[in-house]
Amino acid sequence: MNLKTIVHKREVPAPQSLIGKKTYLRPATAEDIQNTYHWTLLSEPQSLTSRPRLLLTASEAAERFRKQEPTIERQTFMIVRQDDNTPVGRISFFNYNHLNRSAEIGIIIDPDERRKGHATDGIRTLCRYLFMYRGLNKVVMETAENNKGMTKVAEGLRFKLDGTLRDQFLAHGEFIREFIPGKVYSLLRYEFEQ
Repeated sequence: MNLKTIVHKREVPAPQSLIGKKTYLRPATAEDIQNTYHWTLLSEPQSLTSRPRLLLTASEAAERFRKQEPTIERQTFMIVRQDDNTPVGRISFFNYNHLNRSAEIGIIIDPDERRKGHATDGIRTLCRYLFMYRGLNKVVMETAENNKGMTKVAEGLRFKLDGTLRDQFLAHGEFIREFIPGKVYSLLRYEFEQ
């Protein structure tokens, strides 16, 4: 793939380290957030995280993103399908810990593009970047126990289950034990390299 791709009628560099098998990652813009915010609303927003989530309009989310500049400790990327340069997901790293050389990742895939390997490719690409170019030793990912798709992706990428967080996710206003435990997965650099 050419390292320059056309995105929104302008050239955006795609460094080799951010190119996967079927997708590539590029830094997200406020316009991307506005154009893809509906993915959050179509995904049952509170099921995406166990942290309190503020529901916004697409333009409010874009403005909030615009004010929140990327840093070496957190950044959001668009997962873009190589074949047609269509954004199919968003992936971020955050909770960057310099001392322990670790970070947490979060991902959302367009509901119409799920089960097509985009999450696997995006996570693999971001992990490679974080391990090889940012010097991390550990990447952590949290998901709800009932999120079978993300559990399958994590285990398929050789993430290890570090633990279960009891009653972590609030679903439909009730704590239902078989539905809302959280799972914390991690992948170490040496495991990724194997």
